[in-house]
Amino acid sequence: MEDSSKYVGADDINRSSNTSEGEQNNPNQRLGSVLLNELNYLPWSRAVTIALGERSKLGYVNGHIKAPDPSSQNYEAWQSKDQLVMYWLLNSMENNITEIFSYSESSMDLWEAVKEMYGNQNNAAHFFKSKGILLICSKMAKLICNYLEF
Repeated sequence: MEDSSKYVGADDINRSSNTSEGEQNNPNQRLGSVLLNELNYLPWSRAVTIALGERSKLGYVNGHIKAPDPSSQNYEAWQSKDQLVMYWLLNSMENNITEIFSYSESSMDLWEAVKEMYGNQNNAAHFFKSKGILLICSKMAKLICNYLEF
């Protein structure tokens, strides 16, 4: 028997945060100032996590607010909130990234697909960026040493 507390109920759907209901449900809002691109997954995901938590919607992407049975009377309300979260996520990405993920079935599917695609690449991008900075520093040090020898 499944724990029914895992499913969204009317109280969860109607819960509001410190923002007004109209502000909270505006689909044109961005979740932060950072737009997802190919190299900034970590700061983007942190900004989005904070923004969704503030709006009491983080459960839609982390699995704490699960979809009720499609025949349930709560399903339509859950789907409406989930699609709002999905729209916020897509609106917080650069256009070329949005196109890749616009056909996701749920906000959680979208979140996991983005994490899978960009989560590990971000580490590699930072590694190569750091390696490039070290190479530049090394060349600068050689130039300074050569300059001081004169």
